[in-house]
Amino acid sequence: MGICSTARRSLDNGGIHSLMKLIKRASLVASATAAAVMALSATASAVTLNFNANGPADGSCTITTKGWGSYTYYANGGVKGGYQAYAGGFDVTERDTCSDGYGAVLHLTYYKWNGSSWVYTTADPIKVTTGAGTQASRSWTFEDVRDVKIYSCRINSAGGLSLCASAAF
Repeated sequence: MGICSTARRSLDNGGIHSLMKLIKRASLVASATAAAVMALSATASAVTLNFNANGPADGSCTITTKGWGSYTYYANGGVKGGYQAYAGGFDVTERDTCSDGYGAVLHLTYYKWNGSSWVYTTADPIKVTTGAGTQASRSWTFEDVRDVKIYSCRINSAGGLSLCASAAF
């Protein structure tokens, strides 16, 4: 008796039912695993945007400041106060391009979740005050924010922001 006839006899004696159960169980496990992997990768997928912001002209220079870098974000923490919360990070450089005696600043506006409500917030994570042609770079992370906007601004004589330009992605 050959291998084929032995296998056929084994299948004829109830083995086919066991084989079908095994195939069905393996199929269910594979489907559940694929669904879990897809769900995890959907929630953890990040978006990276490269941006560039050229500060506007001030009369003596065509571009007063320049900011560039990458902004990565992903949904994190679910919906809070009716809005999706995000986390991520920046890798940014800001440069003073004008010898007008003023500096450059990377300026951010965003909403930050404080545990009970969204609070409008601003930040100036990079300031360059060491003269034209100098630049500063920085990386940092964030969480529980939304509606992030990036600007490259000139620092005026009073040390405040003036002549801001929005970043283009």
